[in-house]
Amino acid sequence: MTSDEIRAFLDRFVHAWERQDITALSACYADDCEIVSPIFGRLKGRAQVEKSYTDLFKAFASPTVRMDDTIACNSDPARAVIVWTVQSTHAGEVFGMPATGRRIERTMAYLFTLRDGLIIRERRVYDFTSMLMQLGVLKARPA
Repeated sequence: MTSDEIRAFLDRFVHAWERQDITALSACYADDCEIVSPIFGRLKGRAQVEKSYTDLFKAFASPTVRMDDTIACNSDPARAVIVWTVQSTHAGEVFGMPATGRRIERTMAYLFTLRDGLIIRERRVYDFTSMLMQLGVLKARPA
């Protein structure tokens, strides 16, 4: 993939994510993909990825996405990183916690390995502690 093709792929991915379009997101992944996620653990295959997005979007609705940084490397295999800030509403159960209706913000980095225009490996990294604090699961200690 060229750098331009990688960037076009990332744009499609992010726009599908913001629309919460599970079908379009699933189409971004190879059948034999592997993902490591702080929320969902290790996922293998498109069916598990699709279920993770279904569960995620039940828990966090109405996202607003701001792209902070993008890196595209047209090596073999192609690699890419997106750093983005997402705001969404806690609309459903997550970590055993019922919906709070709170609007939370988290900055995330997704690291992709691509083959034939599809994600074959993905690692998701984000400030999990901040997310849990915003949900009220964790409390900050006074300074």
